[in-house]
Amino acid sequence: MQRVQSPGASRQQTAGGSSNTANGVAAGVFGGSHGRQRRGAGGGGSRAGYYKSRAGKWDEVKLWQMGYRQELRRSFTLLNNLAICTSVLSFYAVADTYGTQGMAYGGPVSVIWGWVLCSVFSLIVALCLAELLSAYPTTGGIYYWSWVMAPVRHRTILCWMAGWLNLLGQVAFTAGLEYALAKSVASVVAMHTADAWGAGGLVLSRPAVLGVLFGMLTLHACLNSISSSVTAYTNTLSFFWHILATTGLCAALLLLPRRLNSAEYVFAAWTPNSDVHGIKSPAYTFLMGLLMAQWIIMGYDASIHVVEETIDAERAGSVALVGSVAITCGLGFVLLLCLTFAMQSMTNILRAGHGGDGQDAHNAITRLLWDVFRSRYGSGIGALGLSYVPLVGLFFCANASLAANARMAFAFSRDGAMPGARLWRRLDARSRLPVAACWLMALLAGLLAAPCIFNELLFDTISAGSVVALSLSYGIPISLRIFHNPYSFLPGPFSLGRASKPLAVLACAWILLTSVVFVLPTSYPVTAGSANYTAALVAAVLAMAAVLFYAPGFGGRHWFTGPAPNID
Repeated sequence: MQRVQSPGASRQQTAGGSSNTANGVAAGVFGGSHGRQRRGAGGGGSRAGYYKSRAGKWDEVKLWQMGYRQELRRSFTLLNNLAICTSVLSFYAVADTYGTQGMAYGGPVSVIWGWVLCSVFSLIVALCLAELLSAYPTTGGIYYWSWVMAPVRHRTILCWMAGWLNLLGQVAFTAGLEYALAKSVASVVAMHTADAWGAGGLVLSRPAVLGVLFGMLTLHACLNSISSSVTAYTNTLSFFWHILATTGLCAALLLLPRRLNSAEYVFAAWTPNSDVHGIKSPAYTFLMGLLMAQWIIMGYDASIHVVEETIDAERAGSVALVGSVAITCGLGFVLLLCLTFAMQSMTNILRAGHGGDGQDAHNAITRLLWDVFRSRYGSGIGALGLSYVPLVGLFFCANASLAANARMAFAFSRDGAMPGARLWRRLDARSRLPVAACWLMALLAGLLAAPCIFNELLFDTISAGSVVALSLSYGIPISLRIFHNPYSFLPGPFSLGRASKPLAVLACAWILLTSVVFVLPTSYPVTAGSANYTAALVAAVLAMAAVLFYAPGFGGRHWFTGPAPNID
């Protein structure tokens, strides 16, 4: 059985002699009189410290075999990796889409069953990626796997396109989250200043919301520039916030309303709302409603981008990737059920988030919470406290997304694919974090999110565009796995076995379906002001990547050869 040649294989002789060098290094780490480590080395004498020391050394050997030296600080545990990815997948992003992308396109049926459908297929995609991550645990992930498994003739262009789709898809994803966070801050301000009926609240001006947006981005960039410990602690806090605070929020949603909707309404009520978007076809309407769920269950490549900082990466990275998707799908389903059972007014939910008076300045979740308290107590003031649950969750979500985005930019620059790569691949000498890449990604996300504040329809374009770009980037290595010679692929500890290729086929079919659906018009008649520009956005990304690759003289085809080993 012959393993696929990694980018580091061609330079192993210069790095350390023969191809058996890595095995020799491994032997030096784990056995032999010179390489044997004392029990408890690096761990204060504890079994946990001993395990981390041995696993961490093997992680460095594995990374060396792939052509890279250990540069990032490897200190994240399985829980830290799981927490970062779960934070990126925060179901509180539904705060700005529950009404505009969910209830507006089919009502409860689209919200509940659309979530179930997206959950099932997202888990399938996650399983396929987790198998690849276990075999090749590197921060570059998506584009690295594309290079390794592609035919030699096409590997460079496929690696290039996968990398740019993933990078720019992440920028758009972070931009959408930061926009949703800024709108949520504006919604909480409106709630705090509204009267007992939720009207008359202070509506922040668009420049003020823009200031909130860049303020949040700056804060997130600062948090991600301090140390790995801060990143780990912040996201672990986020993980427990999402579990414990969501439990309390769901209990309140079920106990506080004077009346709850029936199970028949929650699971079977179809409200096409064609007067809102002009779509007459039930199937088309349902497909449009999938964006609410798919945008939330997206970005799980975050586990991949922090894997070079994760101890026991071959196992922990894959478990964290699949586990975070499973947790998000499960808890998100429970939250959506509770929200839909507790919803008092569909009209208010559809109006929420579209500006106007104080009432409409609420997002869907704060509006729903206000209605719940008002139904019980005659006033919605009591919803003020609960409104911070989704707000804090969104804050953590956008923060984690920027962390993953920065590491992807670092990896892509390390392989020389980005303009200015020498700057963006630099690590801070003290923290060993990609600080320059972090601030670059924050700036790009801010520039992309800013226009949404002045034209809210652009948010749908950015959210759909991020889903399509990220999905296509996932699809490239997964599709290559289908046609790849099984005898030249050695899976890691996380393996799907015989189910690998059937699941890959299902994953690719889902990616193709959603990539087509999310570029279709979202309302009729189609006008310049209501058109879906997702296709134009994705086409622009692909065109830019193609130009950067094929341009005469300076194009990537003249100098980019794929992942570039950096072993001295």
